[in-house]
Amino acid sequence: MVLGIDFSIKSAAAVLRSGDIYTFYSFARKGVIKEDFKNVLAAAGVMIFETPEEAPEKKVSIGERERASMRDARLLIPTIANCFTQLPINYWGIEGFSFASTGNRLAQISGYQWALRWELLNGGLDIDKFQIYSPTTVKSTAGKGNYKKEEMIEAFIHSRDPFLEKNGLQLALKKMPEWFQTKRGAWLKPLDDLIDAYWVLRTVEAHTLGS
Repeated sequence: MVLGIDFSIKSAAAVLRSGDIYTFYSFARKGVIKEDFKNVLAAAGVMIFETPEEAPEKKVSIGERERASMRDARLLIPTIANCFTQLPINYWGIEGFSFASTGNRLAQISGYQWALRWELLNGGLDIDKFQIYSPTTVKSTAGKGNYKKEEMIEAFIHSRDPFLEKNGLQLALKKMPEWFQTKRGAWLKPLDDLIDAYWVLRTVEAHTLGS
């Protein structure tokens, strides 16, 4: 088994490959996925795990903001980790942060991601089988290191990965792309996160299995 994770606080996603089967997981927070789009994702085989978000009140002290983040992480991180800690995962990887990322938001998401890594390690995943890749490296797996969100999705739709060609998400995107878009043609959340997680997994495989 190989696991790829695209982590964010609002809309984390993961993809697991077991043999020739891909399973896609969305951990978007409540309210991120439009209600009718949930049915589209579920019909395409995406596993959806929504969690509420505990956000601090406006104009509170830094201490209260940090306590809110800690309580929020305690809601999100176990939800993700519990899906994978009992599985015989051979290799696993996470997309790291952009080199341009700075400030308090970077510190916050770094804390969440470290908490997730710790939870997965405590749950039995092998630290020596863990990989982390820059966004540029993940994008390069899809095609080019400067790919934008739309290009990552297009690369997924047109991928000739023989295992992916049997997957419900790619099949649905090929047949009915409008189901995954707004009326103006913008891709709906959390499709980009699911696709990024797939390319993280493929990056893990390219650097460990040579495929």
